[in-house]
Amino acid sequence: MSDTIEAGEVSTGNWYFTENGARRGPVTRADLLELLEAEKISGDTLVWRKGFADWQALRTTDLGTYLQDTPPPVAPTHVNNSLVWILAIAPIGYAILTGWRDAEIMEDPYADHSLAQLVALGVPLVLNAALCLLDERQLKRAGYADRWLTLFGILLAPVYLFLRAKRLRQFPSYGIVWVVCFIISLLMSIPGGFFLR
Repeated sequence: MSDTIEAGEVSTGNWYFTENGARRGPVTRADLLELLEAEKISGDTLVWRKGFADWQALRTTDLGTYLQDTPPPVAPTHVNNSLVWILAIAPIGYAILTGWRDAEIMEDPYADHSLAQLVALGVPLVLNAALCLLDERQLKRAGYADRWLTLFGILLAPVYLFLRAKRLRQFPSYGIVWVVCFIISLLMSIPGGFFLR
């Protein structure tokens, strides 16, 4: 199968590309180049047109010559995962923090515990957002820029973990660990202590 462009192909909409796991198109070659220039697609975006046996990364087609002089992303095996592993086990720490808050309240139920409430709620929110944003910045430097990662990094840590694994084409082990740790943290917060029975 040839990757050469036929004479009339420039104006016809016979290219397809993927976006968030969905097929988009048909679009013209010029449309793809506009999307590439606007950085809405990248060299890793999968594209297809008649004559291709399967979807291909844009950079491997003749459109790859239009890419800015940027190297391909760093191999996923060489991307540092330490921040996401901290994020994955964080629910256990948050459960301990919540336990401290509950102990403070039980010790003196009539006192003002607004600081303890603020710490128990604020620390997890700020720490999750900070870890996700730091990791997302690291991913951008490695060549894996994605605007959706930033949004989910701030709002929903578990979604960020699963999207990150998908973006890097990794098994979502850190996302699964987050879910397990979250369940354990819920069990730890049961009155009377689930693990103390």
